[in-house]
Amino acid sequence: MQRILYLSRGGDIGGSQRQLNYVISNLDRNLYKPIVVCRKDGSFTEQLRNARIETYVFPLHSWRKFPACLCRYSDAMRLTKFARCREVSLIHSSDLWLNGYLAWVAGKLNIPSVLHMRTPIRQGDVHKHRCVKASSIIAISQRVMQNLLSAGIGPEKISLIDDAVDINIFKPQTRKENVLKRDFFPIANVMVGIVGRIDKFKRQLAFLKAAKKIIRNSTKNVSFFIIGDIHSQSYFEKLKRFISKNRLSRHVFFAGRRQDMPQVLTSLDILVSLSGGSVMFEAMSCGKAVISAGFSTEKNSVHIRNKHTGILIPSKETADLVQAISKLINSPQLRKQLGRQARIWAENHFSHTIMAYKTQRLYEQLLSPKYYQEPVPEPAMANLQSEPEEALAIGAARAG
Repeated sequence: MQRILYLSRGGDIGGSQRQLNYVISNLDRNLYKPIVVCRKDGSFTEQLRNARIETYVFPLHSWRKFPACLCRYSDAMRLTKFARCREVSLIHSSDLWLNGYLAWVAGKLNIPSVLHMRTPIRQGDVHKHRCVKASSIIAISQRVMQNLLSAGIGPEKISLIDDAVDINIFKPQTRKENVLKRDFFPIANVMVGIVGRIDKFKRQLAFLKAAKKIIRNSTKNVSFFIIGDIHSQSYFEKLKRFISKNRLSRHVFFAGRRQDMPQVLTSLDILVSLSGGSVMFEAMSCGKAVISAGFSTEKNSVHIRNKHTGILIPSKETADLVQAISKLINSPQLRKQLGRQARIWAENHFSHTIMAYKTQRLYEQLLSPKYYQEPVPEPAMANLQSEPEEALAIGAARAG
């Protein structure tokens, strides 16, 4: 049986954590044993342990950010000892920001590595994060794949594997309860939301600028929800100042991080995404109208088919976003039509079992004799195996 070491940011359950769980939960356990190392404890590590997945928490400091990076080598050596002790055959990082550790461990143990690339980054950042060091890179979209190719990553290193959705959990609402109305008491008959950590990259300010124009010009009562935890406190304060200055507090709600995302998505009428992400697919699976704006083009978008499974706007202009949201606000029938077609598309294309199968096939290729060499034992191995697990997995609890 091959042991796969997964690196994750851990913490609470978000899009990347959910996608990683889909992979791990559907692995063939006769062939692979998953071992997960997270940077932070939280609901994700709890979920894994409850599923009897061997899970640990390591305080992996930022690889590049000063002064945290001063600790990276001691963290990397500890992680390498841990991986060697567990006789890991392959290492897979679900987070670009852990790629330094991925490359270090893979290089020291001479094992293949997989980097999951979940968002396009600048060409310079592809080189800065040493993405080329990975044996294989999983791109979750055509745009991410093109981004990597443009940065000089060879096509033989890239596998296009879309994110997935558990359509049995994310599904159209059968009950009448609206959890956002229950918790926030909005005075609106149309509810528009954006989901993601509160951070400049997620572009919540652009969402608020569109909300401002819609609130002032629309004849309908509309409420806007910003759903996600605070990643940047300064950006969060900037959003609050904008709301206060423009007197939007009666119409805009910060919902924070939610553990009931299927119910939250079914409570919305429209989901807006300004930075991509699997939440779009989850909303589609819930039968909701989705607007993707300023992130992708019709050429690169596989699942958001403009005017069929959602609304796709290449532009980042506020006026274009306002026009798209307003059109859906004023047309309940169009919202329902897009939602129905989105759900059908999800049922046919978002299988989490197929996504996991494709990932496992990639492991099989990397671990075949053509690619793989056995790790070379080191003299310190005997001493390492005598180390107590508690010294290796700081703050961790082993499942099972």
